[in-house]
Amino acid sequence: MSIEAQLEDAARWFAAARSDLSAAKVLQSSGHFALTCFHAQQCAEKAIKGLLVARGTLPKTHAIVRLAKELPERNEVIRRAERLDRYYVGTRYPDALPEGASADDVYDRDDAADAIGSAEGLLDLLSRWALAQGVVLP
Repeated sequence: MSIEAQLEDAARWFAAARSDLSAAKVLQSSGHFALTCFHAQQCAEKAIKGLLVARGTLPKTHAIVRLAKELPERNEVIRRAERLDRYYVGTRYPDALPEGASADDVYDRDDAADAIGSAEGLLDLLSRWALAQGVVLP
């Protein structure tokens, strides 16, 4: 794949990340906190993948800490990624929660605010790095 194609593909990943962040904010305002957390995690996952695609790689994992470890500048990313990784499985699968609990019982307004804040911070940081590599962001 040419570098131009890699950069275009990376831009698509960042556009998808921004879309997930927008969805998270809409879900938060309507009180769907578990789904807010999930979409915030998706924002971060797609932004990290966008940066990795710009660098010519795309690991097949959803664990954003594992993805972050592929980045040379990983320390700042890993700190935020650790917060968001906990929102991947439990927000979507009832059997990943304590018996009898629903995602709405487990994830609350504070979790949603934390997830959005972490995702926004990561998206901002990764977007700056992507721009420095020549990715044209939406």
